[in-house]
Amino acid sequence: MTCSLHRATDAEIDRLIKEPGAVANFLGFDEPPLKPWRPGGMVGFLRLLPGTICEEASEPAAAAPVPVTDPDRSIDIEKGWHGLHFLFTGSADEGEEPACYLVRGGQDLDDEGHARALRPNQVRRFAVYLSALTPAELERRYDPARMTKLEIYPDVIWMRPAAAGEAPLEWLIVCVSDVQSFVNKVGRGG
Repeated sequence: MTCSLHRATDAEIDRLIKEPGAVANFLGFDEPPLKPWRPGGMVGFLRLLPGTICEEASEPAAAAPVPVTDPDRSIDIEKGWHGLHFLFTGSADEGEEPACYLVRGGQDLDDEGHARALRPNQVRRFAVYLSALTPAELERRYDPARMTKLEIYPDVIWMRPAAAGEAPLEWLIVCVSDVQSFVNKVGRGG
């Protein structure tokens, strides 16, 4: 299961709300190479558009083109989404706005809630929230035993011994930094 955040204009989001079938194309796929993860929805951002959570299809798509990622238009946080949500909210799938925006909030772009959009005011609130999260604060919130108990994806890594430079907390802190930069840039309209 992975997550990506994509920047979109209000006009693009309005079109995607009216035409949910256009989401895959907006993300750069002629056909979605991944099947939606059924248990829950994910977030996207306006001006950041949709976060998508997917699981790999059992059979790979035949030569599906891999979209080129433009760092000003999207960010892929891969499997870090659930660990970040835990660090932001202390929960597996709950939380107050704007801390919960990786998993909740915004507007559905499809019938299943796998793609969501946040409007500019929500993105700005999320940027302000994220800006207060320092590495020391993230370390304080990190609880590998609780994350494993709550089955925070990927739950097999939180308690596993890791080599220096490969610890899950270090990985999450890098992910948070990347999300902070992206959301801050999008929230400023830059």
